[in-house]
Amino acid sequence: MSKAGRKLWRRFILLAIAFGLVIFSALFFWARVNYPSYAKDFYISHKWGERDQAVLLKTQIADYSQYELNPAFEHRYVQLNQSEDWQIPTALIEDLPTQASLIIDLECWGSKYWPVYRSAPLGAVSEGVYDQKIIQLADMLASLKQEVYLNFNPQMEVPGRFFPWQEYPSVYIDAYRHVQALIKSKAPSVKMLWSPAGYPGLEEYYPGSDYVDALSITLIAHSEIPLEVYPKMKLEDEVYRRLHRLRFFNHECLVLAGQYDDLSPELWQSQIAFQKANPQLYNRQYFEHLETKVAEDSLFHLGVYDPDRKLDDLAGINAEHLFINLATYKKEGFFEELEKVKQNGRELILTLETIEDRNFERDDQCLEKLLNGEYDPELEELLDSLQHFPRQIYLRFSQEMEIPIERYPWQSKDPKLYIDAYRYLMLRAEKAIPNILKVWGPAGDRGSLEWYPGSDQVDYISIAIYGLPDKNITDPTQQEQFAQIYRRKSWRMRQAPEPIFITEFGVKGPEDFQEQWLLKAAETIKSAEEIAGINYFNMHDVPKAWGDIAPPDWSVEAQTYRNFIKALDRP
Repeated sequence: MSKAGRKLWRRFILLAIAFGLVIFSALFFWARVNYPSYAKDFYISHKWGERDQAVLLKTQIADYSQYELNPAFEHRYVQLNQSEDWQIPTALIEDLPTQASLIIDLECWGSKYWPVYRSAPLGAVSEGVYDQKIIQLADMLASLKQEVYLNFNPQMEVPGRFFPWQEYPSVYIDAYRHVQALIKSKAPSVKMLWSPAGYPGLEEYYPGSDYVDALSITLIAHSEIPLEVYPKMKLEDEVYRRLHRLRFFNHECLVLAGQYDDLSPELWQSQIAFQKANPQLYNRQYFEHLETKVAEDSLFHLGVYDPDRKLDDLAGINAEHLFINLATYKKEGFFEELEKVKQNGRELILTLETIEDRNFERDDQCLEKLLNGEYDPELEELLDSLQHFPRQIYLRFSQEMEIPIERYPWQSKDPKLYIDAYRYLMLRAEKAIPNILKVWGPAGDRGSLEWYPGSDQVDYISIAIYGLPDKNITDPTQQEQFAQIYRRKSWRMRQAPEPIFITEFGVKGPEDFQEQWLLKAAETIKSAEEIAGINYFNMHDVPKAWGDIAPPDWSVEAQTYRNFIKALDRP
């Protein structure tokens, strides 16, 4: 064989070996069985390294009066996959302390094959794929004399897919309820433990009071550590915020120490005292799940924010939206605009913001100043001017408070501070103005309900629906459809009973694209009886909020909005 031939042959051999290694690796990772692991760990020496302290808060959320530091629990866990040749080991319930309650973490993973082992298993749970093993577990637990808590797929609300069951709210709830039914059918004394980490947005995953016996949170769970959307806080603040997120749920709560070392008695005594001292935040009558409220009247409220008055002459519009800054509204033509709304014979949607002080400077202490009475003169004059407005007034205060940014000076603040300021304003407004309805206006983002001010001071919930999911998107066809956004945001509001008033929505792009988007939106609005009103934002966004990027222009021509009104066809 020639020298060139030998060289070519060596290359062929090397390529063949490399190809063989690739095939072998693929087959190995595809076919190797991932049998579920099993481990026994004493209480909170958990598999992901949580520490060995905990607190059991007794009675109910928003009315804690007792606590127990480091309660007697034994904590064990079992992981299931879909392998048929594996059974739950009896060691799971052997050598149990006789005086301790038992917590079993039940984790349902994916297929036994590696590429899909971490795939979402929740659909398979609801379809019964794991039923045989879950029933086997229930039979084992039914034989125990100890108090038993079953914890199904914890930390489900944390984004990032650290676990394969994270970020699927409705699917998770279906799976949880399926497991609960199986367990209760065989072991009715077992308590179902719902265990979010305590991360913002946990309420989206709540299975319902009929399915949950107790709940648990963790002070910085392992799956949260890589996330940077929300800042890490000192221990007392983490405890406050995580308990605050649970105020809609009426269950005893087990708090796991997570990444913190010291859960002192003083910490829990101060938390109990704080909740008792703030009934406006924690009085159960404001936060227990109530029957859904209905709108005050049957009229569908169709409004516009249209400062250039391009849509002034359209029939069918019965409300106008004005935005004002509390400290400076008298200098910015508010009374003239109010008179135009009166002349048009329309209802008033009034968003009262606290962006700037009297010198037109950003007011980062706006909520504190409102509560201290610094803006009482402006507030009283405003309420006086609205007393004789002939039609309905919808008052919305400092919107989108839950987004963890600082576009507005009231964002990224303590929920208590915002709620106190909201209630301060609304309590005064309802005394001064007979025809006022109070609108709480989150964007509808994750964790909105932390800022819910209580059912006694909310008549409508307002959410914002804009097609643009990311400000860097320049192609208008990449915008989300109205229905997709509405499903996501309205789901987050399901623990609150008020009807929805969408006081801001818009879409950018060519006129024909905007019209098609709006016509599809009309289909969703017609079918959603809980939507009591909607208001289009007919203007470009505020330039300074977009930095070097041109602000999106949501405005449409009169004919486009006329076609939307016709398609909407709601009286």
